[in-house]
Amino acid sequence: MHPTKTSLALAALALAAGACSRTPRAPQGPPPAPVTTARPVVADVGVYRDYPGITMSVRSVDVIPRVSGYIDRQAFVDGEMVEAGELLYQIDPRPYAVAVEKAAAEIGIVEAELRNATDRVARNRPLVEVGAISQQEFDQLLADERSAKARLQARRAALDEANLNLSFTRIESPAAGQASATRVYAGTMVGPNQLLVTVRQLDPLWVEFSPAALDLPAVRGLEASGRAETEVALSDGRWRRMGTVVFVDNTVNPDTSTIRTRLEVPNPDRLMAPGAYLNVRLRVAELKDAVTVPEKAIVYQTAAATLWTVDAQRRARQRVVKVGPHGGAGVVILEGLSADDEVVVEGALKLYDGAQTFDPAATAGPGAAQAADPATTQAAP
Repeated sequence: MHPTKTSLALAALALAAGACSRTPRAPQGPPPAPVTTARPVVADVGVYRDYPGITMSVRSVDVIPRVSGYIDRQAFVDGEMVEAGELLYQIDPRPYAVAVEKAAAEIGIVEAELRNATDRVARNRPLVEVGAISQQEFDQLLADERSAKARLQARRAALDEANLNLSFTRIESPAAGQASATRVYAGTMVGPNQLLVTVRQLDPLWVEFSPAALDLPAVRGLEASGRAETEVALSDGRWRRMGTVVFVDNTVNPDTSTIRTRLEVPNPDRLMAPGAYLNVRLRVAELKDAVTVPEKAIVYQTAAATLWTVDAQRRARQRVVKVGPHGGAGVVILEGLSADDEVVVEGALKLYDGAQTFDPAATAGPGAAQAADPATTQAAP
């Protein structure tokens, strides 16, 4: 054999032997995924239901005059706070003052008639006893005396009525609260059944709502406790108060299966007024030792809610869970998770079942995690 060909053949054999003796590389998988995990929080969690409510004044009074007359003056400013007994309007009192004087004069006339009748009875009593006058004539004198007494009583009642009507010309606030805008002005002729102004108490306020009948035991419990444990708030949360259940109706509405309920809430700053719609957050139950996780850990899918956990080897495992109300760390997990599980709260989007993970906060970096992971360690050539 030619020497050159022999050398080439030996070199080819040596290369083939070297290639066969080299250890093949293991296939390289995806790198570990960085995730942030947390343990579930175990806590007692209240169960709440939200209902629409409307504010009402504890006391709202329409001010209506009891006598007719012209308004002399309005003694308050529209919208101001007034006290009970404070003057609101003054009706012209002069006609009623004259009526008082007339009634008093008529009493004087009847008193004189009564004295005369009494004197006649006294003078004629001895005469009837000796037969100087008939019994019938004396009985008439007695009747005249009794009539005079009755007329005097009637005139005194008329004087009381006249004084009462005179007092009604002074229209006072029947309650403490805020006055509405007046409906009449000075110089206006007013009479009974005519609304002048409305005074509404603003502190405290009532909030009425209609919870479902299934929440009636919880509502009755709140009523019995007398504690302010029910939250009411505007939809944007800018006004928020805690209210006390002060009234629960005695009948469930059969058409809606709800029951009329009333809360009393403080309003010392008068930032809220009657007629406003609020959200009522009613506590209906309490879950003892509930397992809760941050809401961002939940992945809501079409058929179920899921979350990711990390096992002892830091491999991702997907769990189907049953979600309950909000509370504790965020959301209550009713089924599918225990308090000892480690839940992924960040980094779940790129996970798959069995994916290797690492915690960036506890590791120097992905490179260090890969070096420590046997699945990514390469054999030496």
